[in-house]
Amino acid sequence: MERPHAVAFGSRLRLPGWITPCLVAVAVTLSQPAAATVVVLATGTSAGGRAVTFSASLTLDDDDLILRLANVSALASRSADEVLSSFYFDVTRNGTRPPLSLVEAAGYVVRVRSGLPDVPEYYTPQTYVSGSGRLSDLVARNPGDASWLGRAMTPQDPPFLGFGVGTVGNSRLSPNNFNPHVVGPPGKHMIDFAIATVGDLEPVGVLDGAHLVAGDAWFRFTGARGYAESDIVDLYAFGLGTGPDSLMTISMPEPAGFVLVALGSLLVAGWRLWVGGGVGRGAARARRRT
Repeated sequence: MERPHAVAFGSRLRLPGWITPCLVAVAVTLSQPAAATVVVLATGTSAGGRAVTFSASLTLDDDDLILRLANVSALASRSADEVLSSFYFDVTRNGTRPPLSLVEAAGYVVRVRSGLPDVPEYYTPQTYVSGSGRLSDLVARNPGDASWLGRAMTPQDPPFLGFGVGTVGNSRLSPNNFNPHVVGPPGKHMIDFAIATVGDLEPVGVLDGAHLVAGDAWFRFTGARGYAESDIVDLYAFGLGTGPDSLMTISMPEPAGFVLVALGSLLVAGWRLWVGGGVGRGAARARRRT
């Protein structure tokens, strides 16, 4: 799948797992896309107690909304609760939302196996071909496609956002879940195509033998014409694992300025909400720009 012209980020940013969150923030800050972009960097703890860090950028460009999701955790992804499998966001103006439709998505797919090197793959829905250097088609359109589904959500229910993309069922968030017959299929673990860190992994549990996206993935929605960067709601949710195992929710007002600091000194605090109960705390940073 070729990268469509709508992507304004230039060459693909491949971030090794050992790059620190602070360096990731530097890379994001120095980038100067022409269209309006919101960038979110969030860190927290997985259900298994390991540190995880994710980023999301949302760019509005004419009728397109471009979403880039990345797993930039310092620790290599090991289990299902450490990979990014869904993301929720919202765009609204005066109570009205755009008719967003996911039309393209892409990323580099690898098959990960314990004790063996990762195997690069090229994926088009329901077909795997060994080989590296090619972007896979990650849009799930039909039952059994198993990759990423985009849909409008019910904002009156958790996580209280109007749109989402996911490659797992997220049954605990019903009605804001994803069709298991499309992102599954049922009877097979749904963690395939979740976003893991870059580099050879030593997976455990259902992650062993899975087909994962290495580092980052991008998504292009149409239907955004007439909406501005200021209409992107300052609330975001990152889903980990299949149920999901945990949901990292980040809410922040627009900061007056942007200062790079170590994650030990929180610029903006975000809350990590466990779907199964309990609340943890994480850090988040975002910068609005035009």
